Amino acid sequence: MSGGRNITTDRLDKILQKVGSGKEVEQFVKEYTADQYETFADYFNEYISSHELEIADIISRSNISKNYIYNIINGRRNPGRDKVIALCIGAGMNVREINRGLKIAGLGVMYAKNERDARIVVAVNRGIRNVIDINIMLEKQGQDILE
Repeated sequence: MSGGRNITTDRLDKILQKVGSGKEVEQFVKEYTADQYETFADYFNEYISSHELEIADIISRSNISKNYIYNIINGRRNPGRDKVIALCIGAGMNVREINRGLKIAGLGVMYAKNERDARIVVAVNRGIRNVIDINIMLEKQGQDILE
């Protein structure tokens, strides 16, 4: 991981304000924005390994089929936004970790001004780690479920 990982966003903003030349921009990007994971599968596999999670538990909590999950973690499929969110929820990730997974996958992060995303964020923050429970809540509120 880059040495700049523990710097606050405010501090990074101040550093970025002082960046002038193209060379300085490239140095900033290399030092502070590069991610160690090239794919979502890399990120997800590292997460489940470091947290000693069982795939069977993730399958159960994410409401995604076993074959689909194995295709994702083996890098044979690139999941869509809902699948990334569901997998991350099933793995017990917090909102920051889910958004990081979305970014690595090249997908839009959860956005607080989007009602559906806000409801998912609140559910995750409340400790709900089962997609079926979140889908029930979404459906009751007239929102699209995670599919």
